[in-house]
Amino acid sequence: MSKRALILVVIVAISVGVAIGYYGLPPRHAPAISAGAIGGQDDAAKAASRAMTFTEPKAPAP
Repeated sequence: MSKRALILVVIVAISVGVAIGYYGLPPRHAPAISAGAIGGQDDAAKAASRAMTFTEPKAPAP
């Protein structure tokens, strides 16, 4: 097999693979985001809330 024929076979094989992947496989959907925080999101929200308490300016003492 000549070098030119081998390159042609590789290009055709890549093209067929891309076409099958694009048209043949079902599209992936993004995960649904629930209204409530779950798992690590809740922990991250609590950590952010704790951090905010230290950065808020303090009221002057009466």
